[in-house]
Amino acid sequence: ENEDEESPNESVSSITKVLEWNDAGEAIVLEHSMHIHHLTLGDRVCEYVNKCCDGCMLPVSASFYYCTQCDFFLHKVCAELPKVKHVWHHLCRPPLVLTSNELFRCAACEYFSNAFAYKCEECESCACLRCIIALTPGARTCLGHKHPLFFYPEYIGRCVACGCDWNGLFRCKDCDFSLGVECFSLPITSQHKNDQHLFSLAYGDDNNYSESHFCDVCEESRDPNLWFYHCETCDTSAHVGCVFGRHPFIKLGSIFELPEELHEHPLTLVAKIYYYPNCDKYGGVEVTTLQNYHFSFTENTEYGPDIITCNADCNYYAD
Repeated sequence: ENEDEESPNESVSSITKVLEWNDAGEAIVLEHSMHIHHLTLGDRVCEYVNKCCDGCMLPVSASFYYCTQCDFFLHKVCAELPKVKHVWHHLCRPPLVLTSNELFRCAACEYFSNAFAYKCEECESCACLRCIIALTPGARTCLGHKHPLFFYPEYIGRCVACGCDWNGLFRCKDCDFSLGVECFSLPITSQHKNDQHLFSLAYGDDNNYSESHFCDVCEESRDPNLWFYHCETCDTSAHVGCVFGRHPFIKLGSIFELPEELHEHPLTLVAKIYYYPNCDKYGGVEVTTLQNYHFSFTENTEYGPDIITCNADCNYYAD
């Protein structure tokens, strides 16, 4: 059956230690095993519109915890996750263990990330928090559809959001609506460096003018039947991939090391600017070849996403 098995120790295997409670019984200050400083409960989302949760890499929203000493945020739900978890869609017998600061490729949505993940110690595969939550058993809701959706792991079909064929889809029992795991987990809002406002996820373009069916980021045409991101204030629209970038769930400022034959210095993922230097990839090296290398943290730089720069003064860059 498609049900997560509840471990008898799962509810008590919390990775947090509460230091202070409020009168309503909420933990307002806590220690978290994935962070070196104390975390404080916050609710003033408007002050952190450009910040993302370090657990799932989605924008900060509703109740969240933040670090008063460094740039670290966690949604309340991400902070309260158990250390170990049994999930129905993973075939290995051992439970998955919560981990962080390790570059991985999610076995469900296939995005690269170095946020929190549940990792199997037997096969070493990982699942991101977005997919762990999305694949929780039972009916799921989606703002782009009025009926409940159920996940069918063996169903092969086309996703209405991206137009791609997938093996394993969320399906509606009442109509012909299918949604891939990757698209089901898309954030409702997202930020792009070229717009000061948040883009909102749109589920179809009712505008009949063909001139409006193009992406304001890449300036290429887009299919009005597929999902896209839209800024209502500026009336601009963009492909999902153009708003996200190549690796939206890898933290800017992350540092990793290549094998010495590729490059001798540590590299940092920084934000890309318009006139960024030419790529110096050695032998066609891509970020997607780096899934086994460890990440740490530094401060963000002035560049835009998807640029990797050398920490030494050798002017090495890679897309």
